[in-house]
Amino acid sequence: MFAEWNELQVRLDIWHFMRRFAAGVITEAHQLYGIFMARLSRCIFELDPEDVAALRLAKQGELLARGVGPVSEKALDQMISRKELALHCRKRTRGVEETARRIKALIDEMDSEKGRDTLEVPLLDHERIQQIWKDQQRHTACIQDPEGFPLYLKTGSLKKGGVELCCYRCARGFHLPGVLPPPPKSLHPRDQCQ
Repeated sequence: MFAEWNELQVRLDIWHFMRRFAAGVITEAHQLYGIFMARLSRCIFELDPEDVAALRLAKQGELLARGVGPVSEKALDQMISRKELALHCRKRTRGVEETARRIKALIDEMDSEKGRDTLEVPLLDHERIQQIWKDQQRHTACIQDPEGFPLYLKTGSLKKGGVELCCYRCARGFHLPGVLPPPPKSLHPRDQCQ
């Protein structure tokens, strides 16, 4: 069936890529599991700095309108919800080398004393996580955003704190009609991750 689709591009989904690393933990009930997975996501993605700056400005405006004085950038960031970040800030992958460097550093840190809970139980199974990283390094190219493909659709705008914020919908992981053009002819599934 798929042989007739000579321009079909098959890429590893980032969520599935991350789940492969979850197989290297002792237990998902470990105190550091959620932190590890959140940091793994930050190894792969970065937020668009202009979108984040606009959202911070809007949040600061909301606080000032309520009579709350200026707050530190750290406190301001804690007041921004995940929902607001997802709606107003585009994410992009960091690139193959940066992603690999960050994931390796995260694994090294969590495979050390820092990766132990209050009872000294390690988060990661050393042998298993090292083998997983060895096997998954080659897929860091697969999970990168495709060049020249717009992954976000602007769905509108919203005024918050006197700032006009764009509202986005992401096509990463699924197809939104009109958002993703067909893959370039030079890319063939055989040229992608093996």
